[in-house]
Amino acid sequence: MIADKQCLRELAMLQYQAERYRLAGNGFMTQHLYSRIRKIREQLANSDKN
Repeated sequence: MIADKQCLRELAMLQYQAERYRLAGNGFMTQHLYSRIRKIREQLANSDKN
């Protein structure tokens, strides 16, 4: 439960950062952050199944 809350907080932070980098035109960092976002979403989905 606590790990899920930490993942959700990190997910929100990464989404904010990705949007800021996207608006600044930094495609590399945007894609890097989106890959981290996908990994966290997969972790959350897997934890919901267990």
